Amino acid sequence: MATMAALAFTARGTSLRKCSSSLVGAVGSRLFSTRASVDTDDSEGAHKHPQSFVTDEVPLEDGELSDLPPFFHQNLRRGPSPPSHAKHSRHQNDGRDAYWRPPWKSRADIISAEDFANRPRVTFSEHFASLHDAMATLTWMTQNEKDGIYQMYCDLMTVMAEKGGDPKKDSWGVLTTNTSHEYIVRVIAQHYNITTSRAAGVIQLQHNEEQLKKDPNFKIRHDVQAYVDARVRDNHREVYQSYGEKDPMTFVEDPVASTGFLAREDVGSAAVMGSSDLVDIDALVKKVKRMEKDEASMRIKNHIYVEDVDDRTRNVKVDKEAKRLEKSQKALAGLYDITKARGDQEEKETVSIKTKVPPIPEGASPYPDNNVGYQETPKTRRPRWKFAAQIINTHTLENPPGSSQHGKRVAAKTKARRHGRIVDGNTLIEKDGEIRVATVAELEQTSWKHVRNESEFMFKGVKAAWMRRQLEQEVGGWGRQEEVYNEPEVEGESESEDSTENEDGEAEGSDNNEK
Repeated sequence: MATMAALAFTARGTSLRKCSSSLVGAVGSRLFSTRASVDTDDSEGAHKHPQSFVTDEVPLEDGELSDLPPFFHQNLRRGPSPPSHAKHSRHQNDGRDAYWRPPWKSRADIISAEDFANRPRVTFSEHFASLHDAMATLTWMTQNEKDGIYQMYCDLMTVMAEKGGDPKKDSWGVLTTNTSHEYIVRVIAQHYNITTSRAAGVIQLQHNEEQLKKDPNFKIRHDVQAYVDARVRDNHREVYQSYGEKDPMTFVEDPVASTGFLAREDVGSAAVMGSSDLVDIDALVKKVKRMEKDEASMRIKNHIYVEDVDDRTRNVKVDKEAKRLEKSQKALAGLYDITKARGDQEEKETVSIKTKVPPIPEGASPYPDNNVGYQETPKTRRPRWKFAAQIINTHTLENPPGSSQHGKRVAAKTKARRHGRIVDGNTLIEKDGEIRVATVAELEQTSWKHVRNESEFMFKGVKAAWMRRQLEQEVGGWGRQEEVYNEPEVEGESESEDSTENEDGEAEGSDNNEK
Protein backbone atom coordinates (compact mmCIF):
# COMPACT_ATOMS: atom_id res chain seq x y z
CA MET A 1 0.00 0.00 0.00
CA ALA A 2 2.85 2.40 0.73
CA THR A 3 4.30 1.73 -2.70
CA MET A 4 0.95 2.39 -4.35
CA ALA A 5 0.59 5.64 -2.38
CA ALA A 6 4.03 6.83 -3.46
CA LEU A 7 3.33 6.05 -7.09
CA ALA A 8 -0.03 7.79 -6.82
CA PHE A 9 1.68 10.87 -5.41
CA THR A 10 4.16 10.82 -8.28
CA ALA A 11 1.39 10.68 -10.87
CA ARG A 12 -0.44 13.40 -9.00
CA GLY A 13 2.60 15.65 -9.09
CA THR A 14 2.93 15.14 -12.83
CA SER A 15 -0.72 16.08 -13.37
CA LEU A 16 -0.30 19.21 -11.25
CA ARG A 17 2.67 20.30 -13.35
CA LYS A 18 0.63 19.87 -16.53
CA CYS A 19 -2.33 21.70 -14.99
CA SER A 20 -0.14 24.60 -13.90
CA SER A 21 1.36 25.01 -17.36
CA SER A 22 -2.06 24.81 -18.98
CA LEU A 23 -3.47 27.47 -16.65
CA VAL A 24 -0.61 29.83 -17.44
CA GLY A 25 -1.26 29.36 -21.14
CA ALA A 26 -5.01 29.71 -20.76
CA VAL A 27 -4.93 33.22 -19.31
CA GLY A 28 -4.53 35.02 -22.58
CA SER A 29 -6.91 37.83 -21.71
CA ARG A 30 -5.82 41.41 -22.13
CA LEU A 31 -4.51 43.21 -19.07
CA PHE A 32 -6.07 46.65 -18.79
CA SER A 33 -4.23 47.76 -15.64
CA THR A 34 -0.75 46.47 -16.35
CA ARG A 35 2.22 48.19 -14.85
CA ALA A 36 4.22 50.57 -16.98
CA SER A 37 7.45 48.87 -15.98
CA VAL A 38 7.69 45.57 -14.17
CA ASP A 39 10.81 45.02 -12.08
CA THR A 40 12.05 41.49 -12.65
CA ASP A 41 15.42 41.69 -10.95
CA ASP A 42 16.35 38.11 -10.13
CA SER A 43 19.16 39.21 -7.82
CA GLU A 44 16.74 40.56 -5.23
CA GLY A 45 14.22 37.81 -5.85
CA ALA A 46 11.33 40.28 -5.84
CA HIS A 47 8.22 39.20 -7.70
CA LYS A 48 5.76 41.89 -8.80
CA HIS A 49 2.40 41.02 -10.19
CA PRO A 50 1.68 42.36 -13.70
CA GLN A 51 -1.62 43.87 -12.52
CA SER A 52 -1.19 47.14 -10.68
CA PHE A 53 -3.98 46.68 -8.11
CA VAL A 54 -2.35 43.50 -6.72
CA THR A 55 -0.31 44.58 -3.73
CA ASP A 56 2.64 42.83 -2.12
CA GLU A 57 1.51 43.90 1.34
CA VAL A 58 -1.10 41.12 1.41
CA PRO A 59 0.62 37.84 0.45
CA LEU A 60 -1.93 35.26 -0.62
CA GLU A 61 -1.48 31.89 1.01
CA ASP A 62 -2.17 28.40 -0.19
CA GLY A 63 -5.22 26.61 1.14
CA GLU A 64 -6.38 23.01 1.11
CA LEU A 65 -6.09 22.74 -2.67
CA SER A 66 -2.77 20.91 -2.47
CA ASP A 67 -4.50 18.11 -0.55
CA LEU A 68 -7.11 17.45 -3.25
CA PRO A 69 -6.79 14.49 -5.62
CA PRO A 70 -6.07 14.93 -9.34
CA PHE A 71 -8.99 16.18 -11.48
CA PHE A 72 -10.99 17.25 -8.41
CA HIS A 73 -11.48 20.54 -10.23
CA GLN A 74 -12.36 20.23 -13.89
CA ASN A 75 -9.44 20.64 -16.25
CA LEU A 76 -10.14 22.85 -19.24
CA ARG A 77 -8.50 20.52 -21.73
CA ARG A 78 -9.06 17.03 -20.39
CA GLY A 79 -12.19 17.34 -18.27
CA PRO A 80 -12.98 15.33 -15.16
CA SER A 81 -12.01 11.71 -14.72
CA PRO A 82 -13.93 9.60 -15.61
CA PRO A 83 -15.39 11.58 -18.55
CA SER A 84 -18.96 12.79 -18.08
CA HIS A 85 -21.46 15.27 -19.48
CA ALA A 86 -19.81 18.05 -17.43
CA LYS A 87 -16.74 18.11 -19.67
CA HIS A 88 -15.66 21.61 -20.76
CA SER A 89 -18.58 23.15 -18.86
CA ARG A 90 -16.69 25.79 -16.89
CA HIS A 91 -15.46 29.22 -17.78
CA GLN A 92 -11.76 29.58 -18.55
CA ASN A 93 -11.32 31.74 -15.43
CA ASP A 94 -12.97 29.17 -13.15
CA GLY A 95 -10.15 27.10 -11.77
CA ARG A 96 -8.48 26.18 -8.55
CA ASP A 97 -8.02 29.80 -7.49
CA ALA A 98 -11.70 30.65 -8.02
CA TYR A 99 -12.82 28.12 -5.38
CA TRP A 100 -10.09 28.59 -2.79
CA ARG A 101 -10.59 26.77 0.49
CA PRO A 102 -8.78 28.05 3.58
CA PRO A 103 -6.53 25.84 5.69
CA TRP A 104 -7.98 24.45 8.88
CA LYS A 105 -7.65 27.02 11.68
CA SER A 106 -9.92 26.66 14.68
CA ARG A 107 -10.01 26.15 18.45
CA ALA A 108 -12.02 22.97 17.96
CA ASP A 109 -10.14 19.68 18.09
CA ILE A 110 -11.08 17.20 15.34
CA ILE A 111 -9.69 13.96 14.00
CA SER A 112 -7.01 14.09 11.33
CA ALA A 113 -7.87 13.60 7.68
CA GLU A 114 -5.80 10.39 7.44
CA ASP A 115 -7.50 8.78 10.43
CA PHE A 116 -10.92 9.87 9.23
CA ALA A 117 -10.33 8.41 5.75
CA ASN A 118 -9.04 5.11 7.19
CA ARG A 119 -11.76 4.68 9.82
CA PRO A 120 -13.33 1.20 10.13
CA ARG A 121 -15.93 0.31 7.57
CA VAL A 122 -18.16 -1.64 9.96
CA THR A 123 -19.09 -0.41 13.45
CA PHE A 124 -21.66 -1.32 16.10
CA SER A 125 -23.09 2.20 16.18
CA GLU A 126 -25.05 4.21 13.64
CA HIS A 127 -23.40 7.50 14.59
CA PHE A 128 -20.06 8.83 15.71
CA ALA A 129 -19.15 8.87 19.35
CA SER A 130 -18.28 12.58 19.39
CA LEU A 131 -17.84 15.62 17.20
CA HIS A 132 -14.11 14.91 17.23
CA ASP A 133 -14.58 11.48 15.66
CA ALA A 134 -17.12 12.82 13.14
CA MET A 135 -14.68 15.53 12.00
CA ALA A 136 -17.56 17.97 12.39
CA THR A 137 -17.84 21.47 13.79
CA LEU A 138 -20.90 23.48 14.83
CA THR A 139 -20.40 27.05 13.70
CA TRP A 140 -22.61 29.99 12.86
CA MET A 141 -21.80 33.27 11.10
CA THR A 142 -23.30 36.08 13.12
CA GLN A 143 -24.49 39.41 11.80
CA ASN A 144 -21.47 41.15 13.32
CA GLU A 145 -19.16 38.98 11.21
CA LYS A 146 -21.21 39.70 8.08
CA ASP A 147 -21.07 43.43 8.76
CA GLY A 148 -17.31 43.18 9.21
CA ILE A 149 -16.90 41.39 5.89
CA TYR A 150 -18.97 43.97 4.04
CA GLN A 151 -17.23 46.91 5.73
CA MET A 152 -13.84 45.47 4.81
CA TYR A 153 -15.05 45.06 1.22
CA CYS A 154 -16.16 48.70 1.02
CA ASP A 155 -12.89 49.96 2.49
CA LEU A 156 -10.69 47.86 0.20
CA MET A 157 -12.62 48.83 -2.93
CA THR A 158 -12.44 52.51 -2.04
CA VAL A 159 -8.69 52.37 -1.36
CA MET A 160 -8.04 50.43 -4.58
CA ALA A 161 -10.06 52.95 -6.62
CA GLU A 162 -8.15 55.89 -5.15
CA LYS A 163 -4.87 54.14 -5.89
CA GLY A 164 -5.85 53.48 -9.50
CA GLY A 165 -6.80 57.09 -10.21
CA ASP A 166 -9.50 58.40 -12.53
CA PRO A 167 -10.66 55.54 -14.80
CA LYS A 168 -11.66 57.88 -17.63
CA LYS A 169 -8.19 59.42 -17.95
CA ASP A 170 -6.46 56.16 -18.87
CA SER A 171 -6.59 55.30 -22.57
CA TRP A 172 -6.86 51.50 -22.44
CA GLY A 173 -9.35 51.38 -25.29
CA VAL A 174 -12.09 50.32 -22.84
CA LEU A 175 -13.63 51.77 -19.70
CA THR A 176 -12.23 50.13 -16.59
CA THR A 177 -12.24 51.11 -12.92
CA ASN A 178 -8.74 49.69 -12.34
CA THR A 179 -10.17 47.37 -9.70
CA SER A 180 -10.94 43.66 -9.41
CA HIS A 181 -13.72 42.12 -7.37
CA GLU A 182 -12.17 38.68 -7.75
CA TYR A 183 -8.96 39.86 -6.07
CA ILE A 184 -10.76 41.69 -3.25
CA VAL A 185 -12.98 38.70 -2.51
CA ARG A 186 -9.89 36.48 -2.43
CA VAL A 187 -8.19 38.78 0.12
CA ILE A 188 -11.31 38.97 2.31
CA ALA A 189 -11.74 35.20 2.22
CA GLN A 190 -8.19 34.68 3.43
CA HIS A 191 -8.58 37.28 6.19
CA TYR A 192 -11.75 35.67 7.60
CA ASN A 193 -10.59 32.13 6.81
CA ILE A 194 -13.61 31.28 4.66
CA THR A 195 -14.06 30.14 1.06
CA THR A 196 -14.17 32.69 -1.73
CA SER A 197 -17.66 31.59 -2.71
CA ARG A 198 -18.94 32.23 0.82
CA ALA A 199 -17.27 35.63 0.98
CA ALA A 200 -18.82 36.60 -2.37
CA GLY A 201 -22.25 35.46 -1.22
CA VAL A 202 -22.06 37.43 2.03
CA ILE A 203 -20.98 40.59 0.21
CA GLN A 204 -23.80 40.30 -2.32
CA LEU A 205 -26.46 39.66 0.34
CA GLN A 206 -25.25 42.54 2.50
CA HIS A 207 -25.35 44.79 -0.54
CA ASN A 208 -28.97 43.81 -1.12
CA GLU A 209 -29.78 44.57 2.50
CA GLU A 210 -28.16 48.00 2.28
CA GLN A 211 -30.30 48.81 -0.74
CA LEU A 212 -33.44 47.75 1.15
CA LYS A 213 -32.66 50.35 3.80
CA LYS A 214 -33.61 53.07 1.30
CA ASP A 215 -37.18 51.78 1.12
CA PRO A 216 -39.30 53.65 3.70
CA ASN A 217 -41.89 50.86 3.68
CA PHE A 218 -39.46 47.99 4.36
CA LYS A 219 -38.33 47.23 7.90
CA ILE A 220 -35.17 45.25 8.55
CA ARG A 221 -35.65 43.21 11.70
CA HIS A 222 -32.32 43.60 13.43
CA ASP A 223 -33.86 42.41 16.69
CA VAL A 224 -34.89 39.08 15.15
CA GLN A 225 -31.41 38.53 13.75
CA ALA A 226 -29.83 39.29 17.12
CA TYR A 227 -32.21 36.86 18.84
CA VAL A 228 -31.40 34.07 16.35
CA ASP A 229 -27.66 34.64 16.74
CA ALA A 230 -27.93 34.45 20.52
CA ARG A 231 -30.05 31.27 20.52
CA VAL A 232 -27.76 29.49 18.06
CA ARG A 233 -24.73 30.47 20.14
CA ASP A 234 -26.35 29.04 23.26
CA ASN A 235 -27.19 25.81 21.46
CA HIS A 236 -23.63 25.34 20.20
CA ARG A 237 -22.24 26.05 23.66
CA GLU A 238 -24.47 23.42 25.25
CA VAL A 239 -23.57 20.79 22.64
CA TYR A 240 -19.83 21.26 23.08
CA GLN A 241 -20.18 21.23 26.86
CA SER A 242 -22.08 17.94 26.70
CA TYR A 243 -19.25 16.34 24.73
CA GLY A 244 -16.53 18.00 26.78
CA GLU A 245 -14.85 19.53 23.70
CA LYS A 246 -13.62 22.98 22.76
CA ASP A 247 -16.08 25.40 21.23
CA PRO A 248 -14.76 27.07 18.01
CA MET A 249 -16.56 30.32 19.06
CA THR A 250 -16.33 31.76 15.53
CA PHE A 251 -17.37 30.60 12.08
CA VAL A 252 -15.05 28.07 10.46
CA GLU A 253 -15.26 26.11 7.23
CA ASP A 254 -15.55 22.34 7.30
CA PRO A 255 -12.36 20.48 6.37
CA VAL A 256 -12.50 19.23 2.81
CA ALA A 257 -11.86 15.68 3.99
CA SER A 258 -15.18 15.67 5.89
CA THR A 259 -17.29 16.95 3.00
CA GLY A 260 -17.43 13.60 1.20
CA PHE A 261 -15.67 14.88 -1.91
CA LEU A 262 -12.56 12.78 -1.30
CA ALA A 263 -12.47 9.06 -1.91
CA ARG A 264 -11.11 6.62 0.64
CA GLU A 265 -7.43 5.86 0.21
CA ASP A 266 -7.93 2.11 0.37
CA VAL A 267 -10.47 2.09 -2.47
CA GLY A 268 -8.74 4.61 -4.75
CA SER A 269 -7.37 2.01 -7.14
CA ALA A 270 -7.53 -1.75 -7.49
CA ALA A 271 -4.31 -1.97 -9.52
CA VAL A 272 -1.18 -3.58 -8.09
CA MET A 273 2.21 -2.17 -9.08
CA GLY A 274 5.66 -3.41 -8.24
CA SER A 275 8.42 -1.31 -6.76
CA SER A 276 12.01 -1.84 -5.74
CA ASP A 277 13.00 -2.09 -2.10
CA LEU A 278 15.54 0.68 -2.67
CA VAL A 279 12.76 3.29 -3.04
CA ASP A 280 12.43 5.49 0.04
CA ILE A 281 8.67 5.94 0.26
CA ASP A 282 8.72 8.56 3.02
CA ALA A 283 11.27 10.73 1.21
CA LEU A 284 9.31 10.41 -2.02
CA VAL A 285 6.06 11.47 -0.34
CA LYS A 286 7.73 14.48 1.31
CA LYS A 287 9.29 15.50 -2.00
CA VAL A 288 5.98 15.34 -3.85
CA LYS A 289 4.15 17.27 -1.13
CA ARG A 290 6.79 19.99 -1.17
CA MET A 291 6.58 20.17 -4.96
CA GLU A 292 2.79 20.50 -4.80
CA LYS A 293 3.04 23.41 -2.36
CA ASP A 294 5.55 25.18 -4.60
CA GLU A 295 3.29 24.64 -7.61
CA ALA A 296 0.27 26.01 -5.74
CA SER A 297 2.12 29.09 -4.48
CA MET A 298 3.50 29.81 -7.95
CA ARG A 299 0.03 29.44 -9.45
CA ILE A 300 -1.39 31.95 -6.96
CA LYS A 301 1.39 34.47 -7.65
CA ASN A 302 0.91 34.25 -11.43
CA HIS A 303 -2.89 34.20 -11.40
CA ILE A 304 -4.47 36.87 -13.63
CA TYR A 305 -7.57 38.29 -11.95
CA VAL A 306 -10.70 39.36 -13.79
CA GLU A 307 -10.81 43.14 -13.82
CA ASP A 308 -13.87 45.36 -13.51
CA VAL A 309 -14.35 46.41 -17.11
CA ASP A 310 -17.38 47.97 -18.79
CA ASP A 311 -18.37 45.28 -21.29
CA ARG A 312 -20.27 47.86 -23.34
CA THR A 313 -16.94 49.34 -24.46
CA ARG A 314 -15.18 46.05 -25.24
CA ASN A 315 -15.68 44.37 -28.61
CA VAL A 316 -15.73 40.63 -29.16
CA LYS A 317 -13.11 38.77 -31.15
CA VAL A 318 -13.81 38.41 -34.86
CA ASP A 319 -12.06 36.45 -37.57
CA LYS A 320 -11.26 37.40 -41.16
CA GLU A 321 -14.67 36.20 -42.39
CA ALA A 322 -16.53 38.66 -40.16
CA LYS A 323 -14.13 41.48 -41.05
CA ARG A 324 -14.65 40.82 -44.74
CA LEU A 325 -18.43 41.01 -44.35
CA GLU A 326 -18.11 44.29 -42.47
CA LYS A 327 -15.94 45.77 -45.22
CA SER A 328 -18.30 44.52 -47.93
CA GLN A 329 -21.24 46.25 -46.28
CA LYS A 330 -19.37 49.55 -46.22
CA ALA A 331 -18.39 49.13 -49.88
CA LEU A 332 -21.97 48.39 -50.93
CA ALA A 333 -23.55 51.06 -48.76
CA GLY A 334 -24.57 53.25 -51.73
CA LEU A 335 -25.60 50.47 -54.10
CA TYR A 336 -29.32 51.34 -54.05
CA ASP A 337 -28.93 55.13 -53.91
CA ILE A 338 -30.79 57.16 -56.56
CA THR A 339 -28.85 59.82 -58.46
CA LYS A 340 -30.41 62.79 -60.26
CA ALA A 341 -28.68 64.93 -62.87
CA ARG A 342 -28.95 68.70 -62.82
CA GLY A 343 -27.83 71.24 -65.41
CA ASP A 344 -26.20 70.50 -68.74
CA GLN A 345 -24.74 67.16 -69.64
CA GLU A 346 -21.23 68.60 -69.56
CA GLU A 347 -21.67 69.94 -66.03
CA LYS A 348 -23.69 67.12 -64.45
CA GLU A 349 -24.29 67.32 -60.73
CA THR A 350 -25.53 64.24 -58.94
CA VAL A 351 -27.58 64.34 -55.78
CA SER A 352 -27.68 61.18 -53.69
CA ILE A 353 -31.01 60.30 -52.12
CA LYS A 354 -30.89 57.58 -49.49
CA THR A 355 -33.58 54.95 -49.94
CA LYS A 356 -32.62 52.52 -47.15
CA VAL A 357 -35.47 53.75 -44.94
CA PRO A 358 -38.24 54.92 -47.26
CA PRO A 359 -40.15 57.96 -46.03
CA ILE A 360 -43.59 57.29 -44.58
CA PRO A 361 -46.24 59.81 -45.65
CA GLU A 362 -48.11 61.61 -42.92
CA GLY A 363 -51.38 59.95 -42.05
CA ALA A 364 -50.35 56.57 -43.41
CA SER A 365 -49.82 55.11 -39.95
CA PRO A 366 -50.08 56.75 -36.52
CA TYR A 367 -47.04 57.50 -34.44
CA PRO A 368 -46.43 55.70 -31.13
CA ASP A 369 -48.18 56.61 -27.88
CA ASN A 370 -51.51 57.49 -29.46
CA ASN A 371 -50.01 59.56 -32.27
CA VAL A 372 -47.99 61.65 -29.79
CA GLY A 373 -44.57 60.32 -30.77
CA TYR A 374 -41.84 58.29 -29.22
CA GLN A 375 -41.13 59.65 -25.71
CA GLU A 376 -43.47 62.59 -26.37
CA THR A 377 -41.35 63.84 -29.25
CA PRO A 378 -43.61 64.88 -32.17
CA LYS A 379 -43.39 62.86 -35.38
CA THR A 380 -40.87 60.36 -34.12
CA ARG A 381 -41.03 56.60 -34.07
CA ARG A 382 -39.48 53.96 -31.92
CA PRO A 383 -35.86 53.00 -32.67
CA ARG A 384 -35.33 50.11 -35.04
CA TRP A 385 -34.65 46.58 -33.95
CA LYS A 386 -31.06 45.55 -33.35
CA PHE A 387 -30.12 42.39 -35.22
CA ALA A 388 -27.26 40.11 -34.15
CA ALA A 389 -25.63 37.42 -36.29
CA GLN A 390 -22.87 34.97 -35.52
CA ILE A 391 -20.57 34.32 -38.46
CA ILE A 392 -19.61 30.63 -38.77
CA ASN A 393 -17.45 29.10 -41.49
CA THR A 394 -18.91 25.61 -41.83
CA HIS A 395 -16.12 24.46 -44.14
CA THR A 396 -13.47 25.33 -41.58
CA LEU A 397 -15.58 23.74 -38.87
CA GLU A 398 -15.72 20.43 -40.74
CA ASN A 399 -12.07 20.68 -41.83
CA PRO A 400 -10.13 22.13 -38.87
CA PRO A 401 -6.65 23.29 -39.83
CA GLY A 402 -3.80 21.13 -38.60
CA SER A 403 -6.03 18.14 -37.91
CA SER A 404 -6.23 14.80 -39.69
CA GLN A 405 -9.92 14.33 -38.84
CA HIS A 406 -12.53 15.82 -41.14
CA GLY A 407 -16.25 15.62 -41.74
CA LYS A 408 -19.54 16.46 -40.14
CA ARG A 409 -18.88 14.18 -37.19
CA VAL A 410 -15.89 16.32 -36.22
CA ALA A 411 -18.06 19.44 -36.44
CA ALA A 412 -20.74 17.81 -34.29
CA LYS A 413 -18.17 16.94 -31.63
CA THR A 414 -16.90 20.50 -31.62
CA LYS A 415 -20.42 21.83 -31.18
CA ALA A 416 -21.22 19.38 -28.39
CA ARG A 417 -17.94 20.15 -26.61
CA ARG A 418 -18.74 23.86 -26.52
CA HIS A 419 -22.41 23.40 -25.55
CA GLY A 420 -23.62 24.78 -28.88
CA ARG A 421 -21.16 27.68 -28.86
CA ILE A 422 -19.39 26.84 -32.10
CA VAL A 423 -17.09 29.85 -32.16
CA ASP A 424 -16.03 32.34 -29.52
CA GLY A 425 -17.64 35.70 -30.20
CA ASN A 426 -17.44 36.47 -33.95
CA THR A 427 -20.72 38.37 -33.79
CA LEU A 428 -21.89 41.32 -35.90
CA ILE A 429 -24.62 43.83 -35.07
CA GLU A 430 -26.87 45.56 -37.64
CA LYS A 431 -28.81 48.66 -36.63
CA ASP A 432 -30.05 51.60 -38.69
CA GLY A 433 -28.42 50.17 -41.80
CA GLU A 434 -24.93 49.97 -40.28
CA ILE A 435 -22.97 46.83 -39.46
CA ARG A 436 -20.41 46.79 -36.68
CA VAL A 437 -18.67 44.36 -34.35
CA ALA A 438 -20.73 43.41 -31.29
CA THR A 439 -19.66 44.32 -27.79
CA VAL A 440 -19.27 41.80 -25.01
CA ALA A 441 -22.41 43.14 -23.32
CA GLU A 442 -24.43 42.55 -26.50
CA LEU A 443 -22.94 39.08 -26.91
CA GLU A 444 -24.05 38.10 -23.40
CA GLN A 445 -27.67 38.77 -24.43
CA THR A 446 -27.60 36.19 -27.22
CA SER A 447 -28.09 32.43 -27.08
CA TRP A 448 -24.42 31.80 -27.93
CA LYS A 449 -23.11 33.80 -24.99
CA HIS A 450 -20.07 32.72 -23.01
CA VAL A 451 -20.20 29.97 -20.45
CA ARG A 452 -21.09 31.49 -17.10
CA ASN A 453 -18.16 32.49 -14.96
CA GLU A 454 -19.40 31.24 -11.61
CA SER A 455 -16.94 33.20 -9.52
CA GLU A 456 -18.05 36.45 -11.23
CA PHE A 457 -21.75 35.56 -11.15
CA MET A 458 -21.74 35.31 -7.36
CA PHE A 459 -21.19 39.06 -6.93
CA LYS A 460 -22.76 40.21 -10.19
CA GLY A 461 -25.15 42.71 -8.59
CA VAL A 462 -22.70 44.47 -6.31
CA LYS A 463 -20.13 44.62 -9.09
CA ALA A 464 -22.62 46.26 -11.46
CA ALA A 465 -23.48 48.82 -8.76
CA TRP A 466 -19.77 49.56 -8.27
CA MET A 467 -19.30 50.08 -12.00
CA ARG A 468 -22.20 52.53 -12.13
CA ARG A 469 -20.77 54.42 -9.18
CA GLN A 470 -17.31 54.76 -10.68
CA LEU A 471 -18.15 55.27 -14.36
CA GLU A 472 -21.56 56.93 -14.24
CA GLN A 473 -21.25 58.76 -10.88
CA GLU A 474 -24.37 57.08 -9.50
CA VAL A 475 -25.16 58.06 -5.90
CA GLY A 476 -26.76 55.71 -3.41
CA GLY A 477 -26.42 52.52 -5.41
CA TRP A 478 -23.36 51.08 -3.66
CA GLY A 479 -21.96 51.03 -0.15
CA ARG A 480 -23.49 51.81 3.21
CA GLN A 481 -26.95 53.40 3.19
CA GLU A 482 -29.00 55.20 5.83
CA GLU A 483 -32.10 53.40 7.02
CA VAL A 484 -35.21 55.51 6.37
CA TYR A 485 -37.99 53.21 7.57
CA ASN A 486 -41.14 55.02 8.68
CA GLU A 487 -43.05 53.25 11.44
CA PRO A 488 -46.74 53.11 10.43
CA GLU A 489 -49.22 54.56 12.89
CA VAL A 490 -51.90 52.25 14.26
CA GLU A 491 -55.39 53.75 14.42
CA GLY A 492 -56.17 52.24 17.83
CA GLU A 493 -52.97 53.56 19.36
CA SER A 494 -53.51 57.09 18.02
CA GLU A 495 -57.06 57.20 19.40
CA SER A 496 -55.93 55.92 22.79
CA GLU A 497 -53.17 58.55 22.90
CA ASP A 498 -55.71 61.31 22.11
CA SER A 499 -58.09 60.04 24.79
CA THR A 500 -55.32 59.96 27.41
CA GLU A 501 -54.32 63.50 26.49
CA ASN A 502 -57.95 64.65 26.85
CA GLU A 503 -58.26 62.94 30.23
CA ASP A 504 -55.05 64.57 31.43
CA GLY A 505 -56.36 67.95 30.30
CA GLU A 506 -59.69 67.47 32.08
CA ALA A 507 -57.91 66.38 35.24
CA GLU A 508 -55.76 69.50 35.21
CA GLY A 509 -58.82 71.69 34.64
CA SER A 510 -60.67 70.16 37.58
CA ASP A 511 -57.67 70.69 39.82
CA ASN A 512 -57.55 74.37 38.86
CA ASN A 513 -61.28 74.79 39.58
CA GLU A 514 -60.88 73.25 43.03
CA LYS A 515 -58.06 75.64 43.81
